[in-house]
Amino acid sequence: MYPHPTLINLSQSIINNKDRYEAHKKIKKDLASLCLDREFIYEALRGFLSDHKNLHNANYLAIPLLNSGDIIIQINLFCPIRDRAENITHDNIHHHGWRLLTTGVISGDGYETINFKRKSHEVRSGLTVKLEIDEIYRHSKNDIRFIDSFTPHVVFHNDSLSATLAIWSADQIIPSQNIKRIFHRFPQFQRLGASVLHRLNLNNFFGLNQLKGLYYHPEDGKIIETQNYCKPFDGNRVEILNCWFKFFEQINFTDADFWLHIKKSAPFEAKPLIDKLINGIAIDDIGIWGDQRRRFSKTQILQAINNSTSENIS
Repeated sequence: MYPHPTLINLSQSIINNKDRYEAHKKIKKDLASLCLDREFIYEALRGFLSDHKNLHNANYLAIPLLNSGDIIIQINLFCPIRDRAENITHDNIHHHGWRLLTTGVISGDGYETINFKRKSHEVRSGLTVKLEIDEIYRHSKNDIRFIDSFTPHVVFHNDSLSATLAIWSADQIIPSQNIKRIFHRFPQFQRLGASVLHRLNLNNFFGLNQLKGLYYHPEDGKIIETQNYCKPFDGNRVEILNCWFKFFEQINFTDADFWLHIKKSAPFEAKPLIDKLINGIAIDDIGIWGDQRRRFSKTQILQAINNSTSENIS
């Protein structure tokens, strides 16, 4: 993956700031500009697509642009659900552990989301948690949003595709993440090392982000911690590529010479999408079928939250 120089500079501005909250405040203006800068987006995507494996491995609604220790910058896609059900969760209620997130909308109408009060998931009885709603809002264009560490939230499927540019970092300097940056060229070694440390319960000592207690869902009128959460992919390659190319269409990333070059090594599912893109033929905004294990309604969530306000959870 070829990281755009602008992204490297942006990541360095966070890495070099001892106060990560201040760092995220400072990048808001830059992020707002980058969300509107089509030439920047095009060049960043060219860097991503220059690795031919990325189209073949498409199984997430995310396009990674930079990964450096605790710093992650990527494009996230928020799409319709195939059966067009309304107010269905894009994923379980979750938080990002010690990560801070600053995000802006690149294309589309944004998405509907619920943010819960920071660490309200820690008020619990057994697996039942007493989340408190902080804000329900639509994340839309020209609105840079910040989500604190350990802040549960949930996003709902859209009527049409939307894309954001998201920047994550730790909420403080973590020495192990500096070590991780040194070994950034050896991702398999990184994953193996992290897996061993988690198995030995040394993740807290080495400052690794938690793997458990991140996901929650409504069940029987309560919000409970999701056990054995698994997210191997967002959809199959046909679904995900369709979403990716719908995004490329939205931002007019249609350079025929570039795409004809990419087409030579593209998976067969991508080739008709490339043809549509360069010939100005509309790509259907069909979204994904979604995972039944991550399919919950806004009504279920709000009812469970309302139920919890009348109960004492100690």
